[in-house]
Amino acid sequence: MHKHLIALAAAALSLAACSQDKPADTATTTETSTTTTTAPAEPAAPPADAGVARTEAATPAPAPAPAALATQPGPKSTQVALTKARVVGDILSVELQYSLPPTAETSATVYEDIDQVNYIDDATSRKYEVLKDQQGKYMASPLSYNDKQFHADVRKTGVAIVTLKFPAPPATSQTISLSIPEAGSFDAVAVQR
Repeated sequence: MHKHLIALAAAALSLAACSQDKPADTATTTETSTTTTTAPAEPAAPPADAGVARTEAATPAPAPAPAALATQPGPKSTQVALTKARVVGDILSVELQYSLPPTAETSATVYEDIDQVNYIDDATSRKYEVLKDQQGKYMASPLSYNDKQFHADVRKTGVAIVTLKFPAPPATSQTISLSIPEAGSFDAVAVQR
């Protein structure tokens, strides 16, 4: 009994598939003066034993890292890239990317004292330190457990991003020199506005 039903279902599916490719036919019968229109068949469901068709979505390519404005060797065989120095309103946002060379064997965690991080406005020679919020916490990310350091967990396969917020230099200042402990000074960095 089941074999007959399966055979009938297969035959119906083949007919449905064949009629799917043809445009709708319109036939007019002259003897009874009625018009018959054949509508396209609904898409047929796949047979139960056809299995599951799986399509793999293409993995999106990782977003390219922003071009470094400057790069310095850092602690624990890391490279420190300054990727952003942008003024928005009265705040200068700085972004650093810590990375390891491709030949690195292990990961690295870098801790830096935020009170040692600063920049000098090249036009006025004035020194600026990292801002603090209303609770007295440094405006830096990621902060370590003591809120006095930032930390960068650098993996072999990626970068660790650190952001720091400073008071903005005057609008007439075009460049700054940023000082990061254990990475040295990034000199004459153009400020984006």
